[in-house]
Amino acid sequence: MLSACAKQVPAPEYPASPPVSFESPEFFVANLFPRNQELTSWSELASSVRKSLAYVNRKPQSAVAVQRPGLRVTWGDLSQTLTRLQTLLPRLDAEPQLLLQHFQWVEVPGGINYSGYYEPTVRASRMRKPGYTQPIYRVPPDLHKVMARRGKYYDRRTIEEGQILAGKGLEIAWAADPVDAFYLEIQGSGRLLFDDGTQAYVNYAGQNGHKYKSSGRIMREKGLLKRGDIFEQREWFKNNPDRVREILNENPSYVFFKFGTQGPTGAMGYEVEDWRTLATDRHFIPLGAVVAYGVNAPDEDKGRIPLRGIGFAQDVGGAIKRNRIDIFCGGDRRANYVASFLDAKGPAWVLLAK
Repeated sequence: MLSACAKQVPAPEYPASPPVSFESPEFFVANLFPRNQELTSWSELASSVRKSLAYVNRKPQSAVAVQRPGLRVTWGDLSQTLTRLQTLLPRLDAEPQLLLQHFQWVEVPGGINYSGYYEPTVRASRMRKPGYTQPIYRVPPDLHKVMARRGKYYDRRTIEEGQILAGKGLEIAWAADPVDAFYLEIQGSGRLLFDDGTQAYVNYAGQNGHKYKSSGRIMREKGLLKRGDIFEQREWFKNNPDRVREILNENPSYVFFKFGTQGPTGAMGYEVEDWRTLATDRHFIPLGAVVAYGVNAPDEDKGRIPLRGIGFAQDVGGAIKRNRIDIFCGGDRRANYVASFLDAKGPAWVLLAK
């Protein structure tokens, strides 16, 4: 049961959403299986639970984590929920109905607009050479000074065409394909596969302050695409290499990177996990929340298949607002495919210990 709170975290005021008819929690649980999330047992959720518990237990337990129409939760409520789930994990394979017996299912009104993100792999070199000419930059030393004075740093066109950062020793690597480097920016982190056979993680380090405009939107506005998904974009870029820079430079946003010691890291400071980590609007579904999520996901062989899972709000994103969830899909071919095509509506429930 939800506890009273002594303090409220300032948050946007969200009006109530109209109800949308989705499946019931009972039907969801009856069709919920670990294999949907590429797990062999629900016990494999233990690492995700530990990360979320460590985060919420650092918060004042009586303080409000989120308050909006239909949901008012303290950090203590989230801690109690995660602890309960942690205790039940060894029994869930045989007794999935425990999810109904031990948790209150608070449905997200209006449902969720689902999308996905993944860990891209980019072919690169540690030095500029033929075939590797696209720089991947670290944070320029004057970034914060310029942004404090002007509000924004140099835009993509100035960086790429004007070569404003060239020759300053800011390149951490050189990519083989500017389109791959561009999608690395969109995802915010990834893996560099160097031409000498070594690999390295790169993580988001900063951004130039300009508003992001998607390449799909740019290309649709120019009448170049029908669907606008990443696979169609890539095919167009492959067939029109002389126009790649024209399209990419219309997105003024630019992301800088740093070398990392692990894969993509979420807003909690922990490495994200395939099909378990969810990026949410923290003022709508708070970090630390346990979320039952469902959507018809893209599949290369079958078109679409139901994806039902138990996820954890452990990340955020600039485009993740209100009724939107971004599912971290991993770094393999399926992850790339689902993240590239997933744009669908489905149900979600915030689970709270009874």
